[in-house]
Amino acid sequence: MPNLVVVGAQWGDEGKGKVVDHLAQSADMVVRYQGGPNAGHTVCFRGREIILHQIPSGILTPGVKAVIGCGCVIDPYTLAEESAALRRLKISYGRRLLIDSRAHMILPYHRMLDTLQDKQRGKRRIGTTGRGIGPAYQDKLARVGIRAADLLHEDIFMDKLRRNVAAANFVLMDRYKADPISFKSLAEDYWKVTRPLARMVGDGSAVVEQELKKGTRVLFEGAQGVHLDLDLGTYPYVTTSSTGAWGVGPGVGISPLWLEQVVGVAKAYTTRVGMGPFPAEIEGSESEVLRKLGAEYGATTGRPRRCGWFDAGLLRASVRYNRFTALVVTKLDVLDSLEEIKVCTGYSLNGRRVREFDAAHAVELEPQYITMRGWRQPTGSCRKYRELPLGARRYLRKIEELVGCPIALISVGSDRTQMVEMKPGALKWLKSG
Repeated sequence: MPNLVVVGAQWGDEGKGKVVDHLAQSADMVVRYQGGPNAGHTVCFRGREIILHQIPSGILTPGVKAVIGCGCVIDPYTLAEESAALRRLKISYGRRLLIDSRAHMILPYHRMLDTLQDKQRGKRRIGTTGRGIGPAYQDKLARVGIRAADLLHEDIFMDKLRRNVAAANFVLMDRYKADPISFKSLAEDYWKVTRPLARMVGDGSAVVEQELKKGTRVLFEGAQGVHLDLDLGTYPYVTTSSTGAWGVGPGVGISPLWLEQVVGVAKAYTTRVGMGPFPAEIEGSESEVLRKLGAEYGATTGRPRRCGWFDAGLLRASVRYNRFTALVVTKLDVLDSLEEIKVCTGYSLNGRRVREFDAAHAVELEPQYITMRGWRQPTGSCRKYRELPLGARRYLRKIEELVGCPIALISVGSDRTQMVEMKPGALKWLKSG
């Protein structure tokens, strides 16, 4: 099985960074297919925490090549910060990172517009990260975006930038009464910061296709979660790209017929950042307890995450959309000290039972819970499934039963070594790695 897609099965922040880092040790290439620096993948490496917003997490494995696909949007300032962080860890990626020439670039005016647009919505704000992702994708759809390929030709870049700055300044001054952007200073600074990136620009689609034909082990990495997908998520509280396995084809430039395995990543509970419906959300002090235990603060913004119990209905929808081969459950250790743990098994909607999360009626869904006894024992040192407390094993088996998908791996801590294999062979990628 030479290729695998890793998808967030909830609302993002499921721990995909650690999972990709773990699975990349069996990979030859890791490809990011959507999103931008609005997602932060946190990995503990050599005793230090590193947050990668744009560079695929697999870059931490020596020899693994990395590609940022055409479905992504790129902020060169963020990329420069990540590069510096990798150098401090003495990680050299040299020619291992390729940026697809068709990927779109985030400009400073995108960040300004992102913040101002969301603020103007008032009570209806989306709660974006303010990183410019939405406006960058808007320019892409409006066919006025600046792409990575434009960084190779200064005259083309400057011509497009001049046009776009004029259009952005009109909106900034007319709609938001904000100060305009200086074209000259932006052009000089942006051209300078993108010079290191220009050396990495190439045809990512052709390179990935070539590797797939050779039978190379390719790992495809998503950024946000399934339920933030532009089409299938809790619209309008969604991101601006395709977050599920269906996003790999257009996000990389390959046929979806290449894809063989899809693994979903889900926390042992549920979190969400920003606004939007959240049926299994916990209110009050219970939420704060879970937030502190799990250090639930956004890797990109530092905002406190909203916390809730594991939502089986949400996962059922994710399993159906993606046809997951297996699940990876993360942060099981966060629940170690709890006496009781609730699980949302489904919902009530206008007096009738609903098994699967329905984004169109998400606000009306009333969660239905079962309560399970906690295990009250630490799991962080466990490396085999049988070493887990009985209560933890019962909890994991209940999740499998409710969502109809086998659990292959369980994360019991932030370190890359704190991983337990639950069902050997459930993820063939590991078996042949």
